[in-house]
Amino acid sequence: MKKKMLASIVALSSMSLGIVGVSAGLSGASVANPTVLTEETNVGVTFTDNFNPIDANSVGTSMAVNALSFEPLIQFDSLKAGVSYPWIASSMVLSNAGKTVTFTINSKAKWAAGGAVTATDVANEFNAINTQTGFNTFGVSPLSGAAVASGNKVTLNFASAQYSNETSLGSVLVFPVAGDAGIPTTDDITGATQVLAHGNVDSNGPYTPTAYTSSLLTFKQNANWGITAKPYVTEVHVPAIASNQAATEALAAHQLDWAGNDIPQIQSTYVAKDPAHNKYYYAPGSTVTLWFNLGPNAPDANSSCLADYHFRKAVSMAMNRSTLSSIGETGYEPPATSSSGLMPSQASYEGSYANDFSKAPYSLTGASASAVDAYLTSNGYNLDSNGFIQVHTSTAATNTGLSIGTECHFNIIDPSGYSDYAEDEQLISATLQGDNINVTAQGVTTSTWYGAYYGSGAWDAMVHWGNGGTNPYTQFQNWLDDSGQVSSGVPTNGADFGDYINPTAQTDLSNLAAAAPGTAAFQTAVTALSAIMSTQVPEAPILYGADWDVYSTARFTGWVTPTNQYGYPGPGNSDIALVLTHLTKA
Repeated sequence: MKKKMLASIVALSSMSLGIVGVSAGLSGASVANPTVLTEETNVGVTFTDNFNPIDANSVGTSMAVNALSFEPLIQFDSLKAGVSYPWIASSMVLSNAGKTVTFTINSKAKWAAGGAVTATDVANEFNAINTQTGFNTFGVSPLSGAAVASGNKVTLNFASAQYSNETSLGSVLVFPVAGDAGIPTTDDITGATQVLAHGNVDSNGPYTPTAYTSSLLTFKQNANWGITAKPYVTEVHVPAIASNQAATEALAAHQLDWAGNDIPQIQSTYVAKDPAHNKYYYAPGSTVTLWFNLGPNAPDANSSCLADYHFRKAVSMAMNRSTLSSIGETGYEPPATSSSGLMPSQASYEGSYANDFSKAPYSLTGASASAVDAYLTSNGYNLDSNGFIQVHTSTAATNTGLSIGTECHFNIIDPSGYSDYAEDEQLISATLQGDNINVTAQGVTTSTWYGAYYGSGAWDAMVHWGNGGTNPYTQFQNWLDDSGQVSSGVPTNGADFGDYINPTAQTDLSNLAAAAPGTAAFQTAVTALSAIMSTQVPEAPILYGADWDVYSTARFTGWVTPTNQYGYPGPGNSDIALVLTHLTKA
């Protein structure tokens, strides 16, 4: 997910700045403070003193460190189906044919201020998620009535069963909201645009942000943490790093203990520097797609032609997934083989969509220009005087909403600091240009990128990872759930960032959420959603993304490994506290 940096003069300049910041904060930590862990979850992020867990642009969200302080109700193992761990909630029970979900709140869960995390606190949050714009960043289905707290139990009622949505429900991060007793109002989360400074974070996790600068976030152990034994790691440092190349050098110099990076030639550039301690585990984690923005704020909506699913399918046909895998991702992310978007671990659900990217009209190396032109010609396009595809017939004009004669053009944006995504977009652009589709690759800053799809909606297309997990619902919901869309085209539920609107997809999603995995109804809903992904192409699957996880055992042991798959391996998920509570002295 977090990317390596292209080797260029600009990148090297940024790299040097990043290394200075890391060195200053780390050498002392590793010698004088052996229980301080330093980690990197993202590069190129401009730090601000904002730890609001539902603000997509806060430093807590951008650096994926919200779950150091705000814990999920249940910890789910994204690498093993059916494996979970009690956390803020000691149990989660579905009843009433799956329409009622009851959490029992763990008596060991405490706020940093000392008070217990109560069932009322959790009920207040679910009611805020259900009624207030911007709170539902977790994919929670609408409640059929208010959440109810009774004793240590929270009861949620839904109009339909939630069997396949239990991961989203259990993964909700618990934070203080209005109405919680014993919490200062200055610490309450009031909305997605609120600035929550580090001093106002009332943590229920093992760590609390205690210091902030524009170059370093400091988290210290929460004295009231009791869900597990006190972690061996007493302090977590998160430095600002300009590029993945800077992170790579910091890792090799043992200035970082843990990072989420795709490192080219990792055996020679990292592992070989200290084979006894330098490790990596790139577990398969999600499907990387080319997102298409169909919303009102897309900069090139008046020329992109992306409103027509035939055009989106042509783009998908043209992409050379094998090259994206071998060059863009240095062989660590295999090419996607199914238009459904499902991962190889979910192959049993793929049906007729299994390996269909190896069959006409697709090819893993990309369809020929003549095949792409023939497909587009049959659907109302032709070549203009510049040699690029344009809208040619009234049918294509209707499907795109554009005038006949409009040359199809759109931009792909990704952070320049994510060098594999930057390289992917360049490769995609070059391939599509060769197939007469006018596409421009545009590198942007990491903060601009996050702001575009989380906030302004000002983007045409981007390479982006998807949701992981073992249940297909988590992926389809992330791509297709339009229930959180607002008039600006920006979602409020952390899903469907491309503003794809399809009532049939919403029905199929509801049916999938209501079906238990392994049942006939579950497979029927998966097949229906796979058909939408394949024929409508709201996103074009391109790669099977890795959970980038690079770590050192020089000072800490207990990491997630291929033989110890207890959770998400990298430092970019709600499992971050789970991993840190497993670490011990090396």
